[in-house]
Amino acid sequence: MAVSVQSVTDIPAGIPEIMEVLADVGSLVDWSDAHRAVEIREADDEGWPIVVWSKISQYGVADEMVVRYEWYDGEVSWSLVESGTQKVQNARYELTDNGDGTTKVVFDLEVDLKIKLPGMVVKKAQKHIADVATKGLRDEVLRRQS
Repeated sequence: MAVSVQSVTDIPAGIPEIMEVLADVGSLVDWSDAHRAVEIREADDEGWPIVVWSKISQYGVADEMVVRYEWYDGEVSWSLVESGTQKVQNARYELTDNGDGTTKVVFDLEVDLKIKLPGMVVKKAQKHIADVATKGLRDEVLRRQS
């Protein structure tokens, strides 16, 4: 059964600065504790990552996965191409300029696992993933600004 989570935060930075961090997928190993290794397998003519391989480990589950990114103005999404433990992974960041030097960041994630995990573990993992996706991103953007 697929599970979904959403997390929202404001980041004191502009959309271009946040998109720059999101496009730097290799830095995920620095600000996402689940990511052990990341490799861009395909990029577009402007250098935006399109196909990305990741090795992840969280809550006792290790996986290697490939996702396909789509980039838009103020938005990035990705969907699962292949994985050992997931049937589905769809994710999206939507960035909205608040007009005061801050950006509203909405992160949505849907995951359907091939493996069975206790409900309590799934809920804990959902909360942690949402926190890393927003608070971790926020911390990385602020670190780069200082």
